[in-house]
Amino acid sequence: MTPPLFAIIGHPNEGKSSVVSTLTENDSIAISSTPGETTRSNTYDAKAQGKTIISFVDTPGFQNPTRCLSWLKENELSGAAAAKEFINRFSADSQFHHDCELMTPLAQGAGVIFVADASRPLSKVDLQEMEILRLLGLPRAAIINSKSESQQNLEQWKDAFRKNFNAIRVFNAHNANFTERIGLLETLKTIEQDWSPALVAAIQAINEDWGERAQRSAEIISGLLEESLVFTQSKLIANESQSASSQKKLKESYREGLIKLEKRAWADMKNLYRHHKLSIDFDQQSILNEDLFSEKTWQAMGLTQSQLAIAASTIGAGIGLSVDAALSGLSFGVFTAAGALFGGGAALLKGQELSKMKVNHVPLGGLKLTIGPNRNEQFPFILLDRALLFHRVASNWAHAKQENTLEIDSNKKKGDSSNWSDKDRKLAARFFAAIKSQRQDKLTQLYPEFNQLITNVL
Repeated sequence: MTPPLFAIIGHPNEGKSSVVSTLTENDSIAISSTPGETTRSNTYDAKAQGKTIISFVDTPGFQNPTRCLSWLKENELSGAAAAKEFINRFSADSQFHHDCELMTPLAQGAGVIFVADASRPLSKVDLQEMEILRLLGLPRAAIINSKSESQQNLEQWKDAFRKNFNAIRVFNAHNANFTERIGLLETLKTIEQDWSPALVAAIQAINEDWGERAQRSAEIISGLLEESLVFTQSKLIANESQSASSQKKLKESYREGLIKLEKRAWADMKNLYRHHKLSIDFDQQSILNEDLFSEKTWQAMGLTQSQLAIAASTIGAGIGLSVDAALSGLSFGVFTAAGALFGGGAALLKGQELSKMKVNHVPLGGLKLTIGPNRNEQFPFILLDRALLFHRVASNWAHAKQENTLEIDSNKKKGDSSNWSDKDRKLAARFFAAIKSQRQDKLTQLYPEFNQLITNVL
Protein backbone atom coordinates (compact mmCIF):
# COMPACT_ATOMS: atom_id res chain seq x y z
CA MET A 1 0.00 0.00 0.00
CA THR A 2 1.50 3.33 -1.10
CA PRO A 3 1.87 5.78 1.81
CA PRO A 4 -0.41 8.84 1.51
CA LEU A 5 1.27 12.08 0.42
CA PHE A 6 0.26 15.50 1.78
CA ALA A 7 1.54 18.94 0.85
CA ILE A 8 1.67 21.42 3.75
CA ILE A 9 0.68 24.78 2.26
CA GLY A 10 0.07 28.25 3.63
CA HIS A 11 1.16 31.83 3.97
CA PRO A 12 4.82 32.33 5.06
CA ASN A 13 5.48 32.10 8.81
CA GLU A 14 2.15 30.42 9.59
CA GLY A 15 3.72 27.30 11.13
CA LYS A 16 3.95 24.89 8.18
CA SER A 17 7.40 23.59 9.16
CA SER A 18 6.23 23.23 12.76
CA VAL A 19 3.30 21.05 11.67
CA VAL A 20 5.62 18.82 9.62
CA SER A 21 8.14 18.58 12.48
CA THR A 22 5.51 17.43 14.98
CA LEU A 23 3.70 15.02 12.63
CA THR A 24 6.95 13.33 11.54
CA GLU A 25 8.62 13.45 15.00
CA ASN A 26 11.56 15.23 13.37
CA ASP A 27 13.09 18.04 15.44
CA SER A 28 15.87 18.61 12.89
CA ILE A 29 13.51 20.54 10.61
CA ALA A 30 14.47 24.21 10.64
CA ILE A 31 11.79 26.32 12.34
CA SER A 32 12.18 30.08 12.17
CA SER A 33 10.06 33.12 12.98
CA THR A 34 11.47 34.83 9.88
CA PRO A 35 8.97 34.71 6.99
CA GLY A 36 10.04 32.92 3.83
CA GLU A 37 12.70 30.67 5.36
CA THR A 38 11.38 27.68 3.37
CA THR A 39 12.30 28.25 -0.29
CA ARG A 40 12.12 24.70 -1.62
CA SER A 41 9.75 21.80 -1.14
CA ASN A 42 11.18 19.16 1.19
CA THR A 43 9.64 15.76 1.84
CA TYR A 44 9.65 14.25 5.33
CA ASP A 45 8.33 10.81 6.26
CA ALA A 46 6.33 9.76 9.28
CA LYS A 47 7.58 6.30 10.28
CA ALA A 48 6.24 3.52 12.47
CA GLN A 49 7.79 0.10 13.04
CA GLY A 50 10.59 1.03 10.66
CA LYS A 51 8.32 1.79 7.70
CA THR A 52 7.18 5.03 6.06
CA ILE A 53 3.44 5.35 6.67
CA ILE A 54 2.75 8.95 5.53
CA SER A 55 4.84 11.52 3.66
CA PHE A 56 4.52 15.26 4.20
CA VAL A 57 5.96 17.94 1.91
CA ASP A 58 6.95 21.21 3.55
CA THR A 59 6.38 23.83 0.82
CA PRO A 60 7.24 27.52 0.43
CA GLY A 61 4.43 30.03 0.66
CA PHE A 62 2.74 31.31 -2.48
CA GLN A 63 4.91 33.89 -4.25
CA ASN A 64 2.33 35.24 -6.72
CA PRO A 65 -1.16 34.20 -5.54
CA THR A 66 -2.96 36.81 -7.64
CA ARG A 67 -1.27 35.75 -10.90
CA CYS A 68 -1.59 32.05 -10.03
CA LEU A 69 -5.32 32.45 -9.46
CA SER A 70 -5.78 34.36 -12.75
CA TRP A 71 -3.89 31.67 -14.68
CA LEU A 72 -6.02 28.88 -13.18
CA LYS A 73 -9.26 30.68 -14.03
CA GLU A 74 -8.12 31.43 -17.59
CA ASN A 75 -7.05 27.85 -18.31
CA GLU A 76 -9.94 26.11 -16.52
CA LEU A 77 -7.71 23.24 -15.38
CA SER A 78 -7.92 21.25 -12.16
CA GLY A 79 -6.24 18.48 -10.18
CA ALA A 80 -2.72 17.15 -10.68
CA ALA A 81 -2.94 17.97 -14.41
CA ALA A 82 -3.35 21.68 -13.60
CA ALA A 83 -0.34 21.62 -11.28
CA LYS A 84 1.78 19.89 -13.95
CA GLU A 85 0.77 22.41 -16.61
CA PHE A 86 1.52 25.29 -14.24
CA ILE A 87 5.06 23.96 -13.64
CA ASN A 88 5.61 23.53 -17.40
CA ARG A 89 4.49 27.10 -18.00
CA PHE A 90 6.39 28.90 -15.21
CA SER A 91 9.38 26.71 -14.18
CA ALA A 92 11.82 28.88 -16.16
CA ASP A 93 10.54 32.09 -14.55
CA SER A 94 12.41 32.89 -11.31
CA GLN A 95 9.49 35.03 -10.14
CA PHE A 96 7.41 31.85 -9.86
CA HIS A 97 10.07 29.70 -8.16
CA HIS A 98 8.14 29.32 -4.88
CA ASP A 99 4.87 28.71 -6.70
CA CYS A 100 6.39 25.92 -8.83
CA GLU A 101 7.96 24.34 -5.75
CA LEU A 102 4.55 24.40 -4.07
CA MET A 103 2.86 22.88 -7.12
CA THR A 104 5.35 20.00 -7.42
CA PRO A 105 3.76 17.66 -4.83
CA LEU A 106 0.29 18.65 -6.10
CA ALA A 107 1.37 17.51 -9.57
CA GLN A 108 2.05 14.13 -7.92
CA GLY A 109 -1.54 14.00 -6.61
CA ALA A 110 -0.79 15.00 -3.03
CA GLY A 111 -3.56 15.99 -0.67
CA VAL A 112 -3.51 19.50 0.75
CA ILE A 113 -3.10 20.57 4.38
CA PHE A 114 -3.54 24.33 4.51
CA VAL A 115 -2.06 25.93 7.64
CA ALA A 116 -3.21 29.34 8.84
CA ASP A 117 -2.63 31.49 11.89
CA ALA A 118 -6.24 32.29 12.76
CA SER A 119 -5.23 34.73 15.51
CA ARG A 120 -4.65 37.38 12.79
CA PRO A 121 -7.33 38.89 10.53
CA LEU A 122 -8.28 37.17 7.29
CA SER A 123 -6.78 38.96 4.28
CA LYS A 124 -7.46 39.17 0.55
CA VAL A 125 -4.30 37.13 -0.10
CA ASP A 126 -5.57 34.36 2.20
CA LEU A 127 -8.80 34.17 0.23
CA GLN A 128 -6.86 34.01 -3.05
CA GLU A 129 -4.74 31.13 -1.78
CA MET A 130 -7.83 29.23 -0.62
CA GLU A 131 -9.49 29.83 -4.00
CA ILE A 132 -6.44 28.45 -5.82
CA LEU A 133 -6.61 25.27 -3.78
CA ARG A 134 -10.37 24.99 -4.25
CA LEU A 135 -10.04 25.33 -8.04
CA LEU A 136 -7.33 22.67 -8.13
CA GLY A 137 -9.92 20.32 -6.63
CA LEU A 138 -7.51 18.08 -4.72
CA PRO A 139 -8.55 16.60 -1.33
CA ARG A 140 -7.82 19.28 1.23
CA ALA A 141 -8.02 20.04 4.95
CA ALA A 142 -7.42 23.27 6.83
CA ILE A 143 -5.47 23.52 10.08
CA ILE A 144 -5.99 26.40 12.50
CA ASN A 145 -2.58 26.89 14.08
CA SER A 146 -3.14 30.04 16.17
CA LYS A 147 0.01 31.65 17.53
CA SER A 148 -1.82 33.53 20.26
CA GLU A 149 -4.83 33.00 22.49
CA SER A 150 -6.90 35.56 20.58
CA GLN A 151 -10.26 34.19 19.35
CA GLN A 152 -11.66 37.35 17.77
CA ASN A 153 -10.91 36.29 14.17
CA LEU A 154 -11.64 32.57 14.57
CA GLU A 155 -15.20 32.51 13.26
CA GLN A 156 -14.20 34.54 10.21
CA TRP A 157 -11.51 32.01 9.39
CA LYS A 158 -13.78 29.04 10.01
CA ASP A 159 -16.42 30.50 7.67
CA ALA A 160 -13.84 30.87 4.89
CA PHE A 161 -12.49 27.37 5.54
CA ARG A 162 -15.97 25.80 5.30
CA LYS A 163 -16.36 27.22 1.80
CA ASN A 164 -13.02 25.94 0.53
CA PHE A 165 -11.97 22.81 2.42
CA ASN A 166 -13.26 19.30 3.07
CA ALA A 167 -12.32 19.34 6.78
CA ILE A 168 -11.15 21.78 9.47
CA ARG A 169 -9.00 21.01 12.52
CA VAL A 170 -7.57 23.14 15.33
CA PHE A 171 -3.99 21.96 15.79
CA ASN A 172 -1.24 23.74 17.71
CA ALA A 173 1.95 22.16 16.40
CA HIS A 174 4.01 23.45 19.33
CA ASN A 175 1.85 21.78 21.98
CA ALA A 176 0.19 18.84 20.20
CA ASN A 177 0.54 15.57 22.10
CA PHE A 178 0.17 12.04 20.76
CA THR A 179 -3.63 12.00 21.06
CA GLU A 180 -3.94 15.28 19.16
CA ARG A 181 -1.66 14.01 16.39
CA ILE A 182 -3.82 10.93 15.99
CA GLY A 183 -6.91 13.18 15.97
CA LEU A 184 -5.50 15.14 13.04
CA LEU A 185 -4.81 11.95 11.09
CA GLU A 186 -8.37 10.79 11.81
CA THR A 187 -9.57 14.06 10.26
CA LEU A 188 -7.48 13.47 7.13
CA LYS A 189 -9.32 10.16 6.65
CA THR A 190 -12.50 12.09 5.88
CA ILE A 191 -11.23 14.26 3.01
CA GLU A 192 -10.94 11.46 0.44
CA GLN A 193 -12.72 8.11 0.68
CA ASP A 194 -10.15 6.32 -1.48
CA TRP A 195 -7.36 7.28 0.92
CA SER A 196 -9.14 6.03 4.01
CA PRO A 197 -7.70 2.46 4.00
CA ALA A 198 -4.12 3.73 3.81
CA LEU A 199 -4.71 6.21 6.63
CA VAL A 200 -6.48 3.59 8.76
CA ALA A 201 -3.42 1.34 8.32
CA ALA A 202 -1.11 4.26 9.16
CA ILE A 203 -2.99 5.10 12.36
CA GLN A 204 -2.99 1.44 13.40
CA ALA A 205 0.77 1.23 12.79
CA ILE A 206 1.36 4.39 14.85
CA ASN A 207 -0.72 3.06 17.75
CA GLU A 208 1.10 -0.28 17.69
CA ASP A 209 4.45 1.49 17.53
CA TRP A 210 3.40 3.66 20.48
CA GLY A 211 2.53 0.57 22.49
CA GLU A 212 5.92 -0.96 21.72
CA ARG A 213 7.63 2.22 22.87
CA ALA A 214 5.70 2.12 26.13
CA GLN A 215 6.83 -1.49 26.69
CA ARG A 216 10.43 -0.58 25.91
CA SER A 217 10.22 2.42 28.26
CA ALA A 218 8.91 0.16 31.04
CA GLU A 219 11.95 -2.08 30.52
CA ILE A 220 14.26 0.95 30.69
CA ILE A 221 12.64 2.08 33.95
CA SER A 222 12.79 -1.41 35.48
CA GLY A 223 16.44 -1.65 34.44
CA LEU A 224 17.18 1.70 36.07
CA LEU A 225 15.65 0.49 39.34
CA GLU A 226 17.54 -2.79 39.23
CA GLU A 227 20.89 -1.06 38.66
CA SER A 228 20.31 1.74 41.15
CA LEU A 229 19.19 -0.46 44.05
CA VAL A 230 22.31 -2.67 43.93
CA PHE A 231 24.74 0.12 43.03
CA THR A 232 27.85 0.38 45.24
CA GLN A 233 31.07 2.37 45.28
CA SER A 234 34.35 1.28 46.91
CA LYS A 235 37.74 2.85 47.58
CA LEU A 236 40.99 1.53 49.07
CA ILE A 237 42.89 3.80 51.47
CA ALA A 238 46.21 3.32 53.22
CA ASN A 239 45.24 4.19 56.79
CA GLU A 240 42.72 5.75 59.20
CA SER A 241 44.09 9.28 58.67
CA GLN A 242 42.65 9.30 55.12
CA SER A 243 39.24 7.98 56.18
CA ALA A 244 37.27 11.17 56.78
CA SER A 245 38.17 12.93 53.52
CA SER A 246 37.92 9.69 51.53
CA GLN A 247 34.48 8.92 52.93
CA LYS A 248 33.25 12.37 51.94
CA LYS A 249 34.54 11.95 48.37
CA LEU A 250 33.13 8.42 48.15
CA LYS A 251 29.67 9.58 49.26
CA GLU A 252 29.70 12.25 46.57
CA SER A 253 30.87 9.73 43.98
CA TYR A 254 28.06 7.39 45.03
CA ARG A 255 25.42 10.08 44.60
CA GLU A 256 26.89 11.14 41.24
CA GLY A 257 26.86 7.52 40.10
CA LEU A 258 23.14 7.19 40.87
CA ILE A 259 22.44 10.46 39.05
CA LYS A 260 24.35 9.19 35.99
CA LEU A 261 22.27 6.00 35.95
CA GLU A 262 19.09 8.10 35.98
CA LYS A 263 20.33 10.45 33.24
CA ARG A 264 21.27 7.49 31.06
CA ALA A 265 17.78 5.99 31.41
CA TRP A 266 16.24 9.37 30.57
CA ALA A 267 18.47 9.67 27.50
CA ASP A 268 17.37 6.20 26.35
CA MET A 269 13.70 7.20 26.63
CA LYS A 270 14.39 10.54 24.93
CA ASN A 271 15.97 8.73 21.98
CA LEU A 272 13.10 6.25 21.90
CA TYR A 273 10.75 9.16 21.19
CA ARG A 274 13.11 10.62 18.56
CA HIS A 275 14.06 13.74 20.45
CA HIS A 276 17.48 15.12 19.64
CA LYS A 277 17.04 18.75 20.72
CA LEU A 278 15.04 18.11 23.89
CA SER A 279 17.48 18.78 26.72
CA ILE A 280 17.56 16.61 29.81
CA ASP A 281 18.32 19.84 31.71
CA PHE A 282 14.90 21.45 32.02
CA ASP A 283 13.77 24.95 32.83
CA GLN A 284 14.65 26.20 36.31
CA GLN A 285 10.98 25.94 37.35
CA SER A 286 10.79 22.26 36.41
CA ILE A 287 10.87 19.59 39.09
CA LEU A 288 12.87 17.49 36.61
CA ASN A 289 15.60 20.12 36.71
CA GLU A 290 16.00 19.48 40.42
CA ASP A 291 18.78 17.22 41.65
CA LEU A 292 17.69 13.66 42.36
CA PHE A 293 18.52 14.25 46.02
CA SER A 294 17.20 17.80 46.44
CA GLU A 295 14.64 18.61 49.14
CA LYS A 296 12.19 19.83 46.48
CA THR A 297 12.42 16.48 44.66
CA TRP A 298 11.71 14.51 47.84
CA GLN A 299 8.75 16.75 48.67
CA ALA A 300 7.15 16.39 45.23
CA MET A 301 7.96 12.78 44.35
CA GLY A 302 7.49 9.44 46.09
CA LEU A 303 4.93 8.44 48.70
CA THR A 304 3.48 10.09 51.77
CA GLN A 305 4.62 8.65 55.10
CA SER A 306 1.42 6.67 55.54
CA GLN A 307 1.53 5.32 51.97
CA LEU A 308 5.16 4.28 52.37
CA ALA A 309 4.42 2.58 55.69
CA ILE A 310 1.57 0.56 54.15
CA ALA A 311 3.64 -0.38 51.09
CA ALA A 312 6.70 -1.33 53.13
CA SER A 313 4.76 -3.29 55.74
CA THR A 314 3.70 -5.81 53.11
CA ILE A 315 7.23 -7.20 52.94
CA GLY A 316 7.88 -7.14 56.71
CA ALA A 317 10.74 -9.42 57.65
CA GLY A 318 11.91 -9.47 54.04
CA ILE A 319 13.37 -6.01 54.54
CA GLY A 320 15.20 -7.15 57.62
CA LEU A 321 16.70 -10.08 55.79
CA SER A 322 18.03 -7.82 53.05
CA VAL A 323 19.63 -5.53 55.67
CA ASP A 324 21.25 -8.49 57.41
CA ALA A 325 22.67 -9.64 54.11
CA ALA A 326 24.07 -6.17 53.40
CA LEU A 327 25.79 -6.11 56.80
CA SER A 328 27.31 -9.57 56.25
CA GLY A 329 25.48 -10.93 59.29
CA LEU A 330 27.07 -8.43 61.73
CA SER A 331 23.64 -7.37 62.96
CA PHE A 332 23.12 -10.86 64.47
CA GLY A 333 19.55 -11.03 63.20
CA VAL A 334 18.39 -7.88 65.02
CA PHE A 335 16.89 -6.45 61.83
CA THR A 336 15.12 -9.70 61.01
CA ALA A 337 13.48 -9.78 64.42
CA ALA A 338 12.37 -6.18 64.00
CA GLY A 339 11.36 -6.67 60.38
CA ALA A 340 7.67 -5.82 60.76
CA LEU A 341 8.43 -2.69 62.76
CA PHE A 342 11.03 -1.57 60.21
CA GLY A 343 8.61 -2.17 57.34
CA GLY A 344 5.75 -0.42 59.08
CA GLY A 345 7.34 2.93 59.88
CA ALA A 346 11.03 2.95 60.76
CA ALA A 347 11.89 2.95 57.04
CA LEU A 348 10.81 6.59 56.66
CA LEU A 349 14.24 8.09 56.06
CA LYS A 350 15.25 11.47 54.70
CA GLY A 351 16.70 12.02 51.22
CA GLN A 352 20.29 12.27 52.43
CA GLU A 353 20.26 8.95 54.32
CA LEU A 354 20.67 6.48 51.50
CA SER A 355 23.27 3.98 52.64
CA LYS A 356 25.74 3.51 55.47
CA MET A 357 29.47 3.61 54.91
CA LYS A 358 31.22 0.29 55.65
CA VAL A 359 34.89 0.18 56.58
CA ASN A 360 36.75 -3.15 56.34
CA HIS A 361 40.39 -4.04 56.94
CA VAL A 362 42.18 -5.44 53.91
CA PRO A 363 44.28 -8.60 54.66
CA LEU A 364 47.45 -7.16 53.10
CA GLY A 365 47.07 -3.82 54.85
CA GLY A 366 44.96 -0.71 54.49
CA LEU A 367 41.22 -0.17 54.56
CA LYS A 368 38.39 -0.65 52.08
CA LEU A 369 35.56 1.87 52.17
CA THR A 370 32.25 0.77 50.64
CA ILE A 371 28.98 2.63 50.28
CA GLY A 372 25.82 1.07 48.96
CA PRO A 373 23.64 -0.59 48.03
CA ASN A 374 20.74 1.77 48.76
CA ARG A 375 18.52 0.84 51.72
CA ASN A 376 16.15 3.82 51.74
CA GLU A 377 12.61 2.55 51.16
CA GLN A 378 11.47 5.91 49.74
CA PHE A 379 14.30 6.20 47.21
CA PRO A 380 13.01 3.70 44.57
CA PHE A 381 9.61 5.40 44.58
CA ILE A 382 11.33 8.77 44.02
CA LEU A 383 13.39 7.31 41.18
CA LEU A 384 10.31 5.64 39.68
CA ASP A 385 8.18 8.80 39.86
CA ARG A 386 10.86 10.90 38.19
CA ALA A 387 11.24 8.34 35.40
CA LEU A 388 7.47 8.20 34.83
CA LEU A 389 7.28 11.99 34.76
CA PHE A 390 10.18 12.23 32.31
CA HIS A 391 8.51 9.66 30.08
CA ARG A 392 5.30 11.69 30.11
CA VAL A 393 7.23 14.76 29.03
CA ALA A 394 9.29 13.01 26.33
CA SER A 395 6.40 11.05 24.84
CA ASN A 396 4.09 14.08 24.62
CA TRP A 397 6.64 16.75 23.77
CA ALA A 398 5.86 18.20 20.34
CA HIS A 399 8.96 18.05 18.14
CA ALA A 400 8.30 21.60 16.95
CA LYS A 401 8.52 22.95 20.50
CA GLN A 402 11.78 24.81 21.03
CA GLU A 403 11.87 25.55 24.76
CA ASN A 404 12.10 23.18 27.72
CA THR A 405 9.54 24.17 30.34
CA LEU A 406 7.75 21.95 32.82
CA GLU A 407 6.31 23.58 35.91
CA ILE A 408 5.08 21.49 38.82
CA ASP A 409 3.94 22.69 42.23
CA SER A 410 6.18 20.82 44.64
CA ASN A 411 4.18 21.58 47.77
CA LYS A 412 2.38 18.27 47.51
CA LYS A 413 3.04 14.85 46.03
CA LYS A 414 2.92 14.95 42.23
CA GLY A 415 4.37 11.57 41.36
CA ASP A 416 2.32 8.75 39.87
CA SER A 417 2.98 6.25 42.66
CA SER A 418 1.22 8.36 45.31
CA ASN A 419 -1.97 8.03 43.22
CA TRP A 420 -1.74 4.26 42.80
CA SER A 421 -3.81 1.75 44.72
CA ASP A 422 -2.31 0.14 47.83
CA LYS A 423 -2.17 -3.11 45.85
CA ASP A 424 0.03 -1.59 43.15
CA ARG A 425 2.29 0.16 45.65
CA LYS A 426 2.75 -3.11 47.54
CA LEU A 427 3.67 -4.86 44.29
CA ALA A 428 6.30 -2.18 43.68
CA ALA A 429 7.63 -2.56 47.23
CA ARG A 430 7.97 -6.34 46.80
CA PHE A 431 9.77 -5.81 43.48
CA PHE A 432 12.21 -3.36 45.09
CA ALA A 433 12.82 -5.74 48.01
CA ALA A 434 13.57 -8.59 45.59
CA ILE A 435 16.15 -6.43 43.83
CA LYS A 436 17.80 -5.41 47.12
CA SER A 437 17.94 -8.95 48.47
CA GLN A 438 19.19 -10.17 45.06
CA ARG A 439 16.70 -13.01 45.18
CA GLN A 440 16.75 -13.91 41.50
CA ASP A 441 13.89 -16.38 41.85
CA LYS A 442 11.68 -13.75 43.45
CA LEU A 443 12.75 -11.12 40.94
CA THR A 444 11.96 -13.41 38.01
CA GLN A 445 8.53 -14.04 39.50
CA LEU A 446 7.71 -10.34 40.11
CA TYR A 447 9.31 -8.76 37.02
CA PRO A 448 6.52 -9.49 34.48
CA GLU A 449 3.79 -8.22 36.82
CA PHE A 450 5.73 -5.07 37.75
CA ASN A 451 6.66 -4.40 34.13
CA GLN A 452 3.03 -4.71 33.08
CA LEU A 453 2.04 -2.25 35.82
CA ILE A 454 4.55 0.30 34.49
CA THR A 455 3.50 -0.32 30.88
CA ASN A 456 -0.13 0.31 31.82
CA VAL A 457 0.83 3.56 33.54
CA LEU A 458 2.81 4.69 30.51
